[in-house]
Amino acid sequence: MNFERFDTGIETYYYPMDNIRSVTIAFNIGVGAVYEPTSLLGISHFIEHASFRGTKNFTMHQLKHIIESVGGILNAWTDKENTLFYAKVPSFQAKESFDVLKEIVFSPLFSEKDIELEKEIIYQEYLSHKEDPVSNVYELMYSNLLKGPHTKSVIGTEETIKKISRDDLLSFHDEMYVPYNTKVIIVGHLENEALSYIKEKLNEKGGARTIKHTSKVLTGIVKGKKMENAKQVHLLYVRPGLSLLSEERYSAMVLNTLLSSGMSSFLFEEIREKLGLVYDIYSMNMFQKEWGLFAIYVATSLDKLDILNEKLFNLFSNFKLSDTLFEYGKKRLIGKLELSTESTSTITTMIVDYLTNDIIPESPDQLIEKVNNVTKDSVERVFEKIFLGDWSVVYVTPENENWHPKNLGVR
Repeated sequence: MNFERFDTGIETYYYPMDNIRSVTIAFNIGVGAVYEPTSLLGISHFIEHASFRGTKNFTMHQLKHIIESVGGILNAWTDKENTLFYAKVPSFQAKESFDVLKEIVFSPLFSEKDIELEKEIIYQEYLSHKEDPVSNVYELMYSNLLKGPHTKSVIGTEETIKKISRDDLLSFHDEMYVPYNTKVIIVGHLENEALSYIKEKLNEKGGARTIKHTSKVLTGIVKGKKMENAKQVHLLYVRPGLSLLSEERYSAMVLNTLLSSGMSSFLFEEIREKLGLVYDIYSMNMFQKEWGLFAIYVATSLDKLDILNEKLFNLFSNFKLSDTLFEYGKKRLIGKLELSTESTSTITTMIVDYLTNDIIPESPDQLIEKVNNVTKDSVERVFEKIFLGDWSVVYVTPENENWHPKNLGVR
């Protein structure tokens, strides 16, 4: 199964799934922290929140009720380069749900009263982030281990959250929330009538599209932050990764899977099951259009910090990819891709990752074919490319923010 693409106005991708009774509809806007002026950091996230408080044709209650009254889900999120509004509903409610999303995206009211109320809510969210050790370690990664626009905070600062005005919201929204900077994703089952209705409503043009930005991953950096409410040390080990355009990324996906996906994975068995050093450990690829990042998250107690670091880098330095582990990673990844074909939400998220980077998306079948072609040799080459060299680490700790590991290199 492949995508149907239509572009009579707003660029749209439809992935039909005729064996189910639901549909996920998403509006992906090319706007996020990367495109914000320093004085208005967090404004994309602010617009995402405030847009749900009422539009030209719907009250705040109606926007939610139309979707939730039939068991559906309405939500949104903001990232570095995109803001996504989406709904998952029974197929019979597709037209009404599409109208709700289109109103939220293009016709929010932004009343003064609603802005002040939302400002308080966002500030509470900001405080929650400040108190959360995991949020803090990721913020440390973005602000200290990158060079470029992706260092900007999505939620903003206390100062910018409190100073953003209605005029700021209206001006930024008018500039960024335009048809040419919007892409629509539809995954699931649609009756022909509903599909024709949606196509007609998408016949709008205008505006400009944001361009994709690049940041550089820095190595050899150690940065800690003390949080007295933290009960463990939370760490992110980071290396430059592969881009979304790299043909080697399929091998990197297999590598990531065999390293930390499932209880049979390499890091889970070696660090948790055999040594008892952690409860949680996982690796991740962060693919961007022309750059990428590879990271390993781990949380441990203070008394196990040094031995954890020693064991990790001994494992990396002496890593030998066995046939069994390679087959586990490849088969598990293919299996997960096969399972994704049962979920409209999962496929929508996959498509969004491509479209946010202005890349034509691959279907699950196309991805499975590419992963099937991955060889053990190619995974070993990608391991060397990513792992060999100096790493960086950021960490949040209940004490001793000046900890410095004895080893942060793989040779």
